[in-house]
Amino acid sequence: MFTERFFVEGLAHASYLFGAEGEAAVVDPKRDVDDYLAAAERHSARIVAIFETHPHADFASGHLELAQRTGAPIYISEQAPATYAHQDLRHGQIICVGSLSVTALATPGHSPDSMSFYVEDGEQRLVFTGDILFVGNVGRPDLRDADADPRAMAEALDDTLRYVLFRLPDETIVYPAHGAGSLCGRQIGAAPQTTIGAEKKSNWVGRFPTRDEFVAAMLSNLPDRPAYFSHDVQINLAGARPLAEIPRPEPLAPSALRREFAEALVLDTRTPAAYGAGHLSGSLNVGVAVPVFSTWVGFFVSPEIPVVLVVERSEDAEKAWLELARIGCENAVGYVLADSAAWRAAELEVRETPQLDVEDVEAWLRSGKPLLDVRTPGEWHAGRADGAQWIPLPTLPARLAEVPPGPLAVMCGTGYRSSLATSLLARAGRTDVANVAGGWSAWMSRRCPELDALNPCCRDVAGKEGGGEITK
Repeated sequence: MFTERFFVEGLAHASYLFGAEGEAAVVDPKRDVDDYLAAAERHSARIVAIFETHPHADFASGHLELAQRTGAPIYISEQAPATYAHQDLRHGQIICVGSLSVTALATPGHSPDSMSFYVEDGEQRLVFTGDILFVGNVGRPDLRDADADPRAMAEALDDTLRYVLFRLPDETIVYPAHGAGSLCGRQIGAAPQTTIGAEKKSNWVGRFPTRDEFVAAMLSNLPDRPAYFSHDVQINLAGARPLAEIPRPEPLAPSALRREFAEALVLDTRTPAAYGAGHLSGSLNVGVAVPVFSTWVGFFVSPEIPVVLVVERSEDAEKAWLELARIGCENAVGYVLADSAAWRAAELEVRETPQLDVEDVEAWLRSGKPLLDVRTPGEWHAGRADGAQWIPLPTLPARLAEVPPGPLAVMCGTGYRSSLATSLLARAGRTDVANVAGGWSAWMSRRCPELDALNPCCRDVAGKEGGGEITK
């Protein structure tokens, strides 16, 4: 048997190709499916099955395109209200892939229609657990329906672990659909795989002896849920269109932003420093060079809104297009190259965002000016500047009334999220805002220039961040 893992950074999404004797199957494919076809060819195998562990919320799956290009059927739980052509699976049903026996296991808890796929090849056993069981963690019970009470899913998750997954042989290798950094869990481990035996011993959920304690833990301190998650569930239930059918953004003259694209959202994909030096008024700054680009766009940009990209190079537009397509955002209608002089010549308003050096933050606070910290709860509780006010970035648009008046500085971990925050504030009319360059990392490095593991200050620098939270 062969198994190959494909990992998308930022989304922390893992998908798999496995097979034997000339046949292969794909589990939870990403939007761009060429990699699976190439891998199957390397293994001299034909893709004969596509397994979806559940209708995903955090990315648009490529299952429909892969089925169209290979002729392989898509298998999904009979509980899933999928509208594309597929094969319903019930608990205990067996599908053969070459010499491999694949048993479908109903494993609700992350969603009501979650399934795991248990594969046996002689003495070798493995299970693809989707978003139910991760390395050192389990899936969240609140992502399928933003308005539903997640308690029923948390109770189902307890049953799934106790009576299904943890009853598999201890040596069974576990291949989850996500790794560290995914919002589908809290503190997912960085290892690409684990075993059932290892998770029974060390997974944090094992500390809760009763169902009530487990459910209470599952419902507490849940990370923020990006707005695009509901959109992606609907895309995946209908089946996303082939990637090649999504129009690529075309180069635009700056003047187009005053005419046919005047109503489009301008998404500036440059670094905080480049954005601060000069940007189009009203633009949103989310840097494409960072792996979490698409997730942060998904928090604040509706998939239905036409988007014009601001890029340093045309290659950045191609990268942004793919990253956005992976989360079901298909409205990147064009791009303009970063050029403040050309923008001004086209009579577009150009603004700057001051970059406040960390050396000046204490003086800023002593003068009575407010500092807004937009980091995650885990980061905030691990350490913060005296006098800072805290509003986590995902909640900022709903809490604008709480933002202090007057000249304002914004801080995050590195300056990336705080630059995004300054652009959100500027779009809401707050133009008296500065970005703290380098953020908390630079602040702590200034206080502790030589990292010392015995110094509490330096331990903060080394990375006390909230698990399951998007940081940068």
